[in-house]
Amino acid sequence: MQFSKQLKSWIFPACAAAAYVVVWITFPEKIIPALRIAKTIALKMAIPLFISLFMMFLLNMYISTAHITRFMGKKRGAAGMMFSSIAGIVSMGPVFAWFPFLKTLKEKGMADIYLANFLSCRAVKPVLFPVLITYFGWRFSLVFIFMSLVSAWSISFIVALSGKRDESQNHGSGDSRHAF
Repeated sequence: MQFSKQLKSWIFPACAAAAYVVVWITFPEKIIPALRIAKTIALKMAIPLFISLFMMFLLNMYISTAHITRFMGKKRGAAGMMFSSIAGIVSMGPVFAWFPFLKTLKEKGMADIYLANFLSCRAVKPVLFPVLITYFGWRFSLVFIFMSLVSAWSISFIVALSGKRDESQNHGSGDSRHAF
């Protein structure tokens, strides 16, 4: 059974390689540009993925479940929201590179509300404030940033409420109309 799972993980790469071979045989002049594009994408993804894997390594080495629970675990309240907001704002790089790291945090006890808040707060970037202010002015920029944060917090609470509803339905707690 273990071999079957490993074999399934190679189906997509094998099919992609087979498609490249077919294209190479039928249209050899088109394979070189396609391989260049694939190389460019792989190189662009390599650094963010390496950073994500390195952060996961550090997380597993130095951060225990107790740390995650203390900063962004269940029932942390305003401190957890503030910490996850700041973490989301200062995070850099493409969001897909953060997914493995965030999955690990969730497995270590990070609450859904803080996960959703982290992802939503990524829209606010301090390095872009000067450009935002230059193009749109102070008033627009401040209102935009404030509303972005309010929206992130609103999304986080909705995600948390939907998680509570799912938990109550999964545990058979009776009438799901009273889950909220």
